[in-house]
Amino acid sequence: MNFPIYLDNAATTQVHPMVLDAMLPYFLENYGNSGSQQHLLGWQADEAIEKSRKVIANYFQVKSRQIIFTSGATESNNLAIQGYLKNFPDKGHIITTRTEHKSVLAVFQALEKAGWNVSYLPVDQFGAIDLNELRSSIQAKTRLISLMWVNNETGLIHPIKDVCQIAKEKNIVFHCDATQALGKIDISKGKLPDLISFSGHKIYGPKGIGGLVISNEDIQIYPLVFGGDQERGLRSGTLPTQQIVGLAKAFELIPELLTKNEFYSKWKNRIADLLTTKFSELVQINSSDNSVPSILNFSIKRFDWEEMFEKLSKLALSNGSACNAKSQKPSYVLQELGVPSATALSSIRLSMGYFITEEEMEVALVYLEQQLNLMK
Repeated sequence: MNFPIYLDNAATTQVHPMVLDAMLPYFLENYGNSGSQQHLLGWQADEAIEKSRKVIANYFQVKSRQIIFTSGATESNNLAIQGYLKNFPDKGHIITTRTEHKSVLAVFQALEKAGWNVSYLPVDQFGAIDLNELRSSIQAKTRLISLMWVNNETGLIHPIKDVCQIAKEKNIVFHCDATQALGKIDISKGKLPDLISFSGHKIYGPKGIGGLVISNEDIQIYPLVFGGDQERGLRSGTLPTQQIVGLAKAFELIPELLTKNEFYSKWKNRIADLLTTKFSELVQINSSDNSVPSILNFSIKRFDWEEMFEKLSKLALSNGSACNAKSQKPSYVLQELGVPSATALSSIRLSMGYFITEEEMEVALVYLEQQLNLMK
């Protein structure tokens, strides 16, 4: 068995072999620029991109033109929020939470400094919002609600369908970062948010590619990047054919990815049972029952975080978001949940993935118990 055992799939996933196989021809054979419409290689690239766009559009049950390719969810979040709010030069009111991904939270903080009125919805000890608080936060000039589908640190699932209904009733545009929901829960059915961001590398696709779904075609989005007017003028730049093809193949694999949820639930429950029965005075569970089965967040109390990860070196774990520029500050998400700073710093996010095996999980469980005994 190879070590460390990889349990950081909420940060990124291994590229699926079928995804890689789909991408390879576009590196060495069909390597044309989709913008070159005067020869065969350009036509082949354009055809591959549009075929891929249709695959993703079919998943979300929208039209192909409603899929905009970006470099990933961070760019998609910026394009959705800033691109939409350019419709309102007089500014107004916007709503989010303080437990959002940094690529949403930082945008809202910048908008607040620029004169926008921002409401940050309070959350409970597990990060859940109160829908009544959302309703009472809405104002006459509320322009946008932005809420992630699944929290990237704790795995909490927000009531997105209910928020969709509230936003629709109040005629407010609703943006949702669905990056951590794709491949973990089925989000393709029923009413969708008006704007949906996602990344490929969380679903066994390549890094550097993602998208924005504009499910409400009545919405006007303004570009943030200017140049060759690719992506209906919303996102200029040469389209990376191989990345887009890989992204589409990853979307085709989502039904198969979802079949592993029973496996995740079993092992998540086994690990949680171990932590709560044998180490209740040492460990605090930060993930609620209403979280995706593949993610479990817990803290080891009164323990130095560097020493903690040294003692758990045979497991590839993280202590929160991988998008904080190598910062070793306490998780702002856990602090918002009321977790003390020292405890938040010594937190662990264990996130299972499609390629993890029963044998690896058994070894990981035994090893975790052994090492926690040394920390008592």
